Amino acid sequence: MFKKFVLKNPYQLFLTILLPFLVSTVLLLFLQSSLLNRNFEKFALNQVYHQQVTDLQNTSQNVSVLEQTARSVSTTAFFDDVIKDLLYTDVGPDDYFKYQNKLQSYKNIYPFLQSIYVYNGEHIHAVPRPEFVYDRNSFDDKGIFTILDDIKNNKSHSIVLRQIPNVLAGISTGAPQSIYVYSYLFFDSQVSSGKVNEAIILNISADWIKQSIQPQSSESGNRIFVISSHGQLLSDDSVHPLLSDLHGQAYIQQINGSKTPAGSMRMDVDGVDSFITYSSTDAFDWKLVSITPYRYIVKDVEKMKEKTYLFVVLFIVGSILLSFYFARRLFVPISMVIQNYNQLELEKRGEYYDRKQEFLRKVIHSRGLLTREYLQNQFHKYAITLDPTGSFLIVLLKIDRFSEFCAKYTRGDRDLLKFGMVNIVTELLAPAYAHECTETGEDQVMILLQVPGMHDPSENRGLALLLQHIQQQTHRYLGSTVSVTCSDTFESISQLNFYYLKTVDLSYYRLIYGHESMIYSEMISVSGRTDEIKYPQERDDELTEALIGGRSENAKQALNEIVAGASSYSYTALNSLFIRLLLLIRHAIEALETNHAMKVDFNFNAYLMKLQKMETVELILTDFFGLFDSLAMELEAKKDNKYMKLLGTVTQIIQRELANPALSLDSIAAEVDLSPAYLGKLFKKHRLVSVADYINNARLEYASHLVVSSKDTITDIMEKSGFSSRSHFFTQFKKVYGITPSQYRTNAKQLG
Repeated sequence: MFKKFVLKNPYQLFLTILLPFLVSTVLLLFLQSSLLNRNFEKFALNQVYHQQVTDLQNTSQNVSVLEQTARSVSTTAFFDDVIKDLLYTDVGPDDYFKYQNKLQSYKNIYPFLQSIYVYNGEHIHAVPRPEFVYDRNSFDDKGIFTILDDIKNNKSHSIVLRQIPNVLAGISTGAPQSIYVYSYLFFDSQVSSGKVNEAIILNISADWIKQSIQPQSSESGNRIFVISSHGQLLSDDSVHPLLSDLHGQAYIQQINGSKTPAGSMRMDVDGVDSFITYSSTDAFDWKLVSITPYRYIVKDVEKMKEKTYLFVVLFIVGSILLSFYFARRLFVPISMVIQNYNQLELEKRGEYYDRKQEFLRKVIHSRGLLTREYLQNQFHKYAITLDPTGSFLIVLLKIDRFSEFCAKYTRGDRDLLKFGMVNIVTELLAPAYAHECTETGEDQVMILLQVPGMHDPSENRGLALLLQHIQQQTHRYLGSTVSVTCSDTFESISQLNFYYLKTVDLSYYRLIYGHESMIYSEMISVSGRTDEIKYPQERDDELTEALIGGRSENAKQALNEIVAGASSYSYTALNSLFIRLLLLIRHAIEALETNHAMKVDFNFNAYLMKLQKMETVELILTDFFGLFDSLAMELEAKKDNKYMKLLGTVTQIIQRELANPALSLDSIAAEVDLSPAYLGKLFKKHRLVSVADYINNARLEYASHLVVSSKDTITDIMEKSGFSSRSHFFTQFKKVYGITPSQYRTNAKQLG
């Protein structure tokens, strides 16, 4: 198998030798690249995680510093003697400037402060603001009072993200109406009323927090933001607005549910596969979250993967090109050695097969003259597993439609197809029967089966199914059908010749049973029916008369009645019947040629040879029916030709005697020597118009021509056209042309 594959072309030589190596190398490269990609991906994730944890820890430290600074500032201010006056005493308007400058100095020292409020229970002092002192009703930042009145949820030293009115709105162009600030609350924790009476509020700018947590690079798509323990967004985010409730997000739930202060995960965030890092702050119980799209993390890894795949593809292409080069160099010397070996092996195998076939044919035709010892030696020599002393059965496979088979295939192809048929038989019968196949003729293969016991083959259901399967597989794979003939079971191989000849005779009954038939000797009952097939003599007469009369359907019916029941006769009797019928057909053809002066293309000897090659009664009848139809058509054509000549003569008479008023069907019939009735019927059948109407139409056509082309009077034209009555002429002319002859002439002159 390997040698045959190599010899197909020079390229397959190299592929056969180095293909496993090439495939394994490519697989190894792909496996190695996959492992490296996974390791590089893990490395990239670790790098990103550590970088993001560092950034988040730095941000957490900034938040802690902010908290400590705000605590320090608020505590310092609370105990400042000047600011104490604002908390515990009433300050007059004259002293506002001093206290306002004091608060402004705090704001100037700490740039993260957007504004400072001092609240004493009744009034609130705010810097910067248009006014320094406001009561609860006049102060525009109403939200601060809601917070101060709810100390249960807003403890001292806590921070609250909220929106406050922007003091620059209306003053600075483009300034928003409100801004976000983080309000740091400081008040005396010893509050019994539930409301705060003295408090310092430091409003920290949201922009300062934003700058402290902004990612280092915006190209990576990284987002860093702050959330509260309740999942509320406390810093700017490119996707969600401030104060958005994110507690329903899966990754927020996982972060808040985590018991570790820092960690990472890979999840889908807002429809994007992302890598998430989080860390807790020491102040305010905040969580810092960093989200980076996963594709940015593995971007360099993907580029490396593409380069790796490109290298593998180039490696494959280069390997194939090298394989083609070396294949050309190595093919000739190797293929010559293998070809010579194969040639010797093929010749040896073909010679062995031919010798075995020749021996089997010798056994068939030996008529039992070969000794048992000789047969056993030869059986052993050719690896024949049959036992010469056992019981045998002959199965004869006959190729159907052999003439078409020969026309379709060359002699070599036919031998190859028969060899294929032998292989199909061997494959299907080998598991059940010891057997041998022999090509005993151009259209047949004989199978010699070793069978257990002297049983009728027609009763062997298993064998019948196998033979049907052989027929089906032969048709499916070889495109040809076969008929099967089974012999009787016989006791010794010495009887092979007798039963082979008997089986060949049985196979001729395919003529009756048709193609793809399965014939057993029990089906053929020839006892007492070897005589000639008899049927009434009038059937011969009916067939002959029908053929001579051109009645093909009657002839077919007569032939069917003659052949009916012929299947109960022997093949020889049936063959004699068809020869007799062919002689009868020749007699009918000779009668046709004599009676109608015609020549039929029919050769008795050639048709007889053709008939003997036909394989079934159905084919013979079909061919006879075709011959009958051909004879009927030739006869009809002969009759039609005769009629056309007669009608041509009638037309000439009409044109010649057109001006004669006495011209009629009777006068014409007398001239052609036919009865008026027969001539009128024949004329109307072929011309689709009666003789009288044809004469009348010819006269009117001639008259219209004279009206236009001559200067004769209408009366003269009437007489020249054969009309004897002026009124009849005018009536007929107007009926055909719609106007009188005079008007017809006038119109023709106007048009001309």
